[in-house]
Amino acid sequence: MRPITYKGFKIQEGTDITTGNQVFKVYTKEEWAYGEGFRSYEWEACTMQEAKEFIDSY
Repeated sequence: MRPITYKGFKIQEGTDITTGNQVFKVYTKEEWAYGEGFRSYEWEACTMQEAKEFIDSY
């Protein structure tokens, strides 16, 4: 699934490999630029709303 951009951050939807639950990983613009395999997420949320609230409070 393609990431969405929210206030300059990227939110990537995925599945937790341990639990099988849906997760939303939040990346800064700078971290996203490193590319897959090299970037680290800033926050992992259970819902899109939680991801957006984290960004709003950043």
